[in-house]
Amino acid sequence: MGSSDHSYGSSSTSSVSEMSNINSSVVSDKNMEFIWWIANRLTSYDEEMHKEILDDFFTADATYIHPALTVVGRYNIRKVFRVWTSLNKDEPEVTNIVFDGHTAIISLVQNMRPRLFPLIHLQIPATTTLLFQDSAIGPMIYSQQDSWTLEGIVQSMPLLGWWYDNVVRNLLGAVFTSAGGFLHTANQTTGYLQFRAEEVQKLSTEIIEKSSAEIQQRSRDMTLRAQTIVDQAKVTVEQRVATAREEVERMRQMMRPQANYVKAITGAEKA
Repeated sequence: MGSSDHSYGSSSTSSVSEMSNINSSVVSDKNMEFIWWIANRLTSYDEEMHKEILDDFFTADATYIHPALTVVGRYNIRKVFRVWTSLNKDEPEVTNIVFDGHTAIISLVQNMRPRLFPLIHLQIPATTTLLFQDSAIGPMIYSQQDSWTLEGIVQSMPLLGWWYDNVVRNLLGAVFTSAGGFLHTANQTTGYLQFRAEEVQKLSTEIIEKSSAEIQQRSRDMTLRAQTIVDQAKVTVEQRVATAREEVERMRQMMRPQANYVKAITGAEKA
């Protein structure tokens, strides 16, 4: 935050026009340098620098989203800035910026040192996202979103961070590993049971089909055997009937000569 920053800020109006090509497919080094300049002044605890960035590069209805609150308008954003800087002593440190021409993702470390308890110092990883939109004078920021991760907050606390890293993570790792092993075994068992069930179903189908074929074959054999017995019985009956007829005919032949003899005697008597 040296004098070079102030000299850059004195020409902030012309700098906005220089960003007119910021939405090109390739972000130039000059654009990246300018984004870094904006990020450093926006995170500065110098109220004049912060006001200058708000007035020159934020839309009038810009929104500020924080894990604990949301406000709309440059004036309300300045109010939040005053409250925050009155409670916390140290400025954040910008560590990295990714920019694609429309969105700037700023990685930083929040130095939490309450003014009432200056001996307490926590460093919390955080992310600030700036969203740009086109305007008549060039791209303007219409939204600032600050994000703090629960992991970063926990790890920033000395005792709690050690407990989280060495106890909670190891314990959760063991729990999830055991659960993963159980699920793997359950999946394998389920797959094996499903495979065996398919085999049993296939075998049952084959047995039913085979049994059905055997039953049909036995039924055909029994029908054929019954038909054979019926045919044999029919032949036997026919043979017996023929034999009976022959016997009757033979008996008739035996009885005919006697009948002729009687007829001859009767005729002679009449004569």
